[in-house]
Amino acid sequence: MEAYSRRVSHPTGDPLEINTNLRWTEYIEESLENPPTVARSSENLIHGQDTPISISYATDPDHIDPQLVTNTRDSPVKDDNTPFRVHSFADKESLAGWFPQIHDNEKTSLRIRLSKRNQALLMQVALIAAIFATNLGILLYAHSKYPSRDGVGLLFAGDCDTVKSADRWLHLLINVLSTGMLSASTFCIQLQASPTREDVDKAHKLNKWLDIGAPSLRNLKYIGRWRLVCCIVLAVSSLPIHLIFNSAVFQALASNDYSVAVVKDSFLSGATWDLSTAQRNGEDDPGFDEQKVIHPDLDYQEAVEGMQRDVMNGLYERKNVSECYALYADYWAPRQGNVVVMVKNTTAVQTTSDKDSLLLYDFVAPRFDNYAKNLWAAENGTKIRVSNHPDTTVNTLYLGKQHYEASYCLVQFVNASATRCRLEYSTHILYTVVMLNFLKLSAMLFVYTTRLRAERRRRIKSEQWGTIPAEEHVLVQKESVLSTLGDAISSFLQEPDETTKDMCLATKHDFTRKKKAKEKEKEKDSDLPSHPRAWKMSQNRWMAAATWQQWLTLVLLYVAFIVGLFTTNGLLVTSLKNRDFKLTFSFFRSLGFGAVSELTYLNIQLPRSDPVGLIANVLIINSPQLLFSLMYSVCGAVVTTLLVQREFSRMYTRGFRKPLRVSEPVGIQRSSYFISLPLRYGVPVNIFSAVFHWLISQSYFLARITALLPTGEEDYANSFSTLGYSPYAIIVTGIIAFGNLLLIVLLGCRKYDGTMGLVSTNSMAISAACHGLPEDRAHGHLLPLQWGVVEVGEDGVGHCASTSAPCHLIRKAEEGVLYR
Repeated sequence: MEAYSRRVSHPTGDPLEINTNLRWTEYIEESLENPPTVARSSENLIHGQDTPISISYATDPDHIDPQLVTNTRDSPVKDDNTPFRVHSFADKESLAGWFPQIHDNEKTSLRIRLSKRNQALLMQVALIAAIFATNLGILLYAHSKYPSRDGVGLLFAGDCDTVKSADRWLHLLINVLSTGMLSASTFCIQLQASPTREDVDKAHKLNKWLDIGAPSLRNLKYIGRWRLVCCIVLAVSSLPIHLIFNSAVFQALASNDYSVAVVKDSFLSGATWDLSTAQRNGEDDPGFDEQKVIHPDLDYQEAVEGMQRDVMNGLYERKNVSECYALYADYWAPRQGNVVVMVKNTTAVQTTSDKDSLLLYDFVAPRFDNYAKNLWAAENGTKIRVSNHPDTTVNTLYLGKQHYEASYCLVQFVNASATRCRLEYSTHILYTVVMLNFLKLSAMLFVYTTRLRAERRRRIKSEQWGTIPAEEHVLVQKESVLSTLGDAISSFLQEPDETTKDMCLATKHDFTRKKKAKEKEKEKDSDLPSHPRAWKMSQNRWMAAATWQQWLTLVLLYVAFIVGLFTTNGLLVTSLKNRDFKLTFSFFRSLGFGAVSELTYLNIQLPRSDPVGLIANVLIINSPQLLFSLMYSVCGAVVTTLLVQREFSRMYTRGFRKPLRVSEPVGIQRSSYFISLPLRYGVPVNIFSAVFHWLISQSYFLARITALLPTGEEDYANSFSTLGYSPYAIIVTGIIAFGNLLLIVLLGCRKYDGTMGLVSTNSMAISAACHGLPEDRAHGHLLPLQWGVVEVGEDGVGHCASTSAPCHLIRKAEEGVLYR
């Protein structure tokens, strides 16, 4: 006891919990100094048992001395089946002097007030309203300040580091807003999908069960119509947010347009030329006969005339062949301008007319396929479409099918544009997000006002009839929502469910196992759940708490996701292999983690122009995000189910004797977790979700390319949106996804100790375990409870339940003994 007192005397954590622990310590010390006794009682069949009630109300397990848990003071628990009945039930009023918080309600306690479901729902509505105002304000400001063209507006153009920083912070804001929307929506869905006691009773009368404490599609069949409609509206409005919100703002990288003129020496002295001759020379040559990149608004005659004039005026810079090739081999080079390639006076040149100083001409724009942007040079006279560039320096360059040999280049002086990086936004996506946000806000306001009106009606009835206890905060028992395991236990202790009477050892399998008609006829009476059954230690693994359908769905989703990742990665990098790249891990790393590269465009037949091209690419790019959201939902449901069973399975342990964790706490009852998982599980799971969403965004992303004319103006005709992928990021994402699945399976391999049955989230199994004694119906649900054998009849058949009686009076179930 000294060790226990020392550990409790310096507690940490919530002030309310600290104060309660200190009061428990004082209560224990005084109880041990003056232990009350109970006279021999033939009624209870207990002889001279001391009643150190203090031990029966354990505090937080982190502050419990092991000796206190394992040792029983003066009166050890009996292990026979002698008729008995527990007594000395805890009384709320007698404990109030020691624990003033036992009378706390929403008027006196901020903790309880904030834990009220309507209050919590109001906070979620306020959050959604604030997010809606923010989104609407951003849309109106952007639309008025930065006009759009074809649904795309320019927010900022300038230094690339500034653009990347702004993009990072804006996406952080977007993820905060989207997370807020989705979390508030999920909270409301879980609240609406949780069954009421009335829903549970109706299902039980039909021999059907509902899920308590975990997200479930099963419950949707039994809840009210309007609650179902609200769940559907909130869920459906969440799907597009997963698909589009992250692409509302995006970076656009610039790549230059330029003209290529292959000329003879006479071109520099103003010799005549014929554009039609140059075009004929370029026919059937992929480097000079590429219709996809021809600018529809450019007058080629004027373009060549301007190039000749500027060359003669010395406005072009001379570069040798290797320097020229290196400059134009870079997809993103900022100093790419019009180029005049001078050829050597070879036989191929000598055979041409003196009047034709222009041998070949092409207009080059950023490409979105698998071939090199400078195909005119990269093919090197081979007439083969190539993508990669030689590892060695190019010193000899042949142009066109005529094999004109380049002598040197004259490159237009181009100042690197200060607006090569741009931060852009999509008005269509922002409008859609705002509309979905408004739809969510409307649905949640409807839910809140409906619940508020219902609570007001109950208050009026309570004031008129005075039949509803103040502790219950005027919530009618049948209308109370069972969101947590504690809600269900509290409800069933106060009003036991007759359909599960005398089934205290029933498990979820008794209500879920499907049997054939012949087996039901041959089934022995002693095997029925409503008849006494022998207790047997059964150490189930955690994974047994979830259904095989849940595990199958989870594994299939993860396998589909992982296989899809590596399959698509294999298909995508095939194009790199066909272009003679060595597919090594170091090569994939050189492409960058989530970096836009001209080598990793996903070349599929999607529209390129705005806004159709942008929206189509965004929907396809973010489809893995939607699949992961489904994985995350199923994973959360499975893990929550495992932990609900874990919470139930520890109720027999003295070290974990606590008040119930409920949705609407009263007095010293514990508040339910704000998220469905305990913090030690919920925080890592939510962090993993955020990181994984980011990993997917680095694996598949929107590649937005802005084509710039030599004058620095944007070339809208050749600017485009396409799909980009990062092989390195895909590999890392796949490995982490597999590790996450393995971690969940390993979690499922842990074992429950087997003392309590496997009820999981099954409402009928939970109900069967909650047929307490009449003395516990009034206040038992408000006090620390422990599960065990609470009485044994004259026939030797016992009964197990949760009770507020002292620990040392509660017996442990025995192997082979019958209980009902």
